[in-house]
Amino acid sequence: MNNTPKLSEERLRVIENIEKAIAEGDTFRKVELSDPVIGEEDVKRVILPFDNLRRGPIARVKALIARWLAEAMTKKFNKDTEIVGLENALSVKGGAIITANHYGITDSTPPRILAKACGKGKKFHIIVQQTNVFMKGLFGFLMKNCNTMPVSPSPSYMARNFTPALKRLLSEESFVLIYPEQEMWFNYKRPRPYRDGAFRFASTNGVPIIPTFTEMRECAGEYDENGFLRVKHILHIMPPIYPDPKLSHRENTEAMRQREYEARRALYESLYGESPDAPFDPRRHIAGYPEEAERQREILNLQVTKST
Repeated sequence: MNNTPKLSEERLRVIENIEKAIAEGDTFRKVELSDPVIGEEDVKRVILPFDNLRRGPIARVKALIARWLAEAMTKKFNKDTEIVGLENALSVKGGAIITANHYGITDSTPPRILAKACGKGKKFHIIVQQTNVFMKGLFGFLMKNCNTMPVSPSPSYMARNFTPALKRLLSEESFVLIYPEQEMWFNYKRPRPYRDGAFRFASTNGVPIIPTFTEMRECAGEYDENGFLRVKHILHIMPPIYPDPKLSHRENTEAMRQREYEARRALYESLYGESPDAPFDPRRHIAGYPEEAERQREILNLQVTKST
């Protein structure tokens, strides 16, 4: 009897979107099929007045419930997760920005373990895309309430709400998680190019970057609910990167971004034994990609990487 779960057609179509984005040189592209779509009125109604500091009593209660749920999820999804290099995070005194690769809806849980180990359990904040605040269900509740801060294209929101709130949180010695790759790419193993935001925020607030990279290893014969091989996670914490007081914010932003990206690429090569620039192949670069996925993609008439 075959106990392998049926392959998720949605995940296969997301992988096709990833393959197309790489072929067209757009590594910041949204690839998920069901991301919320919002308009200007949604931004005015929800994002502009968003309580990033949880000042209101209702917001504080919701945040408390959300943190409890997040802790429970962290334990559930990280029973065999390994942390390597924790001493690098423990060396940081005060506030910091954590950078991480963005590969799944629960990928903030390994950095949450890092924060808790550093005594920052209640001072762990996550910067999310503004559309995530409009998600439904449990994850929607967490995106709205679990010490999250939406980032937005709105200059008014960023100047009057987000930036002052971030400054205060970092001055209170919080750890703030940012995904420089911007968009979530399902189980994508390789490092992608970065936006500047995390490094600009670190420079302007005078705090270090704690670079992390989550390695993903397949568990043979074990499958998840999407029909993919179950993945074991290893969070690698690299040495912190501090802004140089002799440089301008623009120079620091570029220097820190480049140092972090080079460190992550070098780590990837040492972990996976290949260049991050190798031609894309989902069998090597999508964690948990099962053998039967290629045949299923052909049946669905999706783009398929040919064997070489």
